[in-house]
Amino acid sequence: MNIELQNTGDLTATIRIDLSPADYEEKVMKVLKDYQRKAQMPGFRPGKVPFGLTKKMYGQAVTADEINKLLNQSLENYIREQQIDLIGNAIPNTEKTQEFDWSNPGEMSFYFDLGLSPKFDLVLDKSLDLNFYHIEISEEMAGKYLDDLRRRNGEPADVESFEKGDLLKGSFAELDEEGKVKEGGIATEGTVNPDVFADEADQALFAGVKSGSVVTFHPMKASGNATDVAAMLGITKEQAEQLTSAFNFTVKSISRMMPAEVNAEFFEKVYPGVEIADEAALLEKIREDAAGSFVGESDKKFFNDAVKAIIEKSAIALPDEFLKRWLVEVNEKISAEEIEAHYDDYARSMRWQLIENRMIREYGVEVTEEEIRDVFRGYFRRPGSSEMDDDMKMRIDSIVDSFMKNKEDVRRINDQLFEQKLMGLMKEKVQPEVKKVTYDEFVALARD
Repeated sequence: MNIELQNTGDLTATIRIDLSPADYEEKVMKVLKDYQRKAQMPGFRPGKVPFGLTKKMYGQAVTADEINKLLNQSLENYIREQQIDLIGNAIPNTEKTQEFDWSNPGEMSFYFDLGLSPKFDLVLDKSLDLNFYHIEISEEMAGKYLDDLRRRNGEPADVESFEKGDLLKGSFAELDEEGKVKEGGIATEGTVNPDVFADEADQALFAGVKSGSVVTFHPMKASGNATDVAAMLGITKEQAEQLTSAFNFTVKSISRMMPAEVNAEFFEKVYPGVEIADEAALLEKIREDAAGSFVGESDKKFFNDAVKAIIEKSAIALPDEFLKRWLVEVNEKISAEEIEAHYDDYARSMRWQLIENRMIREYGVEVTEEEIRDVFRGYFRRPGSSEMDDDMKMRIDSIVDSFMKNKEDVRRINDQLFEQKLMGLMKEKVQPEVKKVTYDEFVALARD
């Protein structure tokens, strides 16, 4: 056997593997003799099938199979021993490799094309000139959060006339084609929330109504949702789907959610255990929590900006034509035309993968099994709870053992932890400038 490497470009090469009968005949004969011992054919006792007949039946297939095994193993060993850093995998060169007579192959030469992993400088420092955006919560936004908290913690109260957001209680009466109450038709008590109607014209029918008002409308036309209509009229979904009738709705009462008063009771309800003296202190706490809730969005933007900047600064060349061929080889359902159309996205992903691998090697970024287990353990920890006793720890670890068998969940958590570690590394090395922005400014930046 002879193996040679020939560079065909800055980032491409071809490996030629020369085989002679001495390299593969012994392996082929061994397999054929094993076939002969196990073969069962009419007219021959088990194991007594003539070798010539066995070779005639299986020789070509066995020869091709053993040569392919030898080629794959030899190619893999050579790449490893020569420490050739590949991008993608070796691709058989069908133009240079000749057709063979597998019944008597003799001397053979096989060619494999390689894409070589590019050398590049990993730029991971302040020269990337990145920002980390701290979203400040304006007084206006904090006020909206407070209004929402008041509504969600308010109490319902009856009011005289309907306004948007109110709930109407009353009775339904199905009408016939002449607009009269249908004898034996649907008659029931229920509630109407016009805000959920798909038809704005039907919403407008209820504007300003008072107790005793009668509104005529088509429930299915107004709602467009059979499930909601069924709940509103107390009928089955199937009945609602067939419903075409108009209904009279007689208003009996109007309920409005009255916002909670801003007082000590409200403070304790929305922030139990936190000492809040007045509305100003509450708004400050709301701003603090709201800003914290946006940190994830800021992290995501920083990560995306960092990836883009590192890829651009690293200026990684790729063996484009080889990669296009390789992508077609490994994606049977994607055509060469589709690869060409989306190649820029593939190339960007490939460059980031090379950078990510380099960061892993140089900075030792890894996620341990114990870290994944600790995430699962966190599902059972309650904020502010005291230290668990040994028995509880053992029971939780037993449950965690079962969680660790779910490969999809383990992979998901591994990816989350890995991205967090990459994020931490990039922040440490890049030292982004912290810039304070409003939420609207951040949305505009994220859109770019």
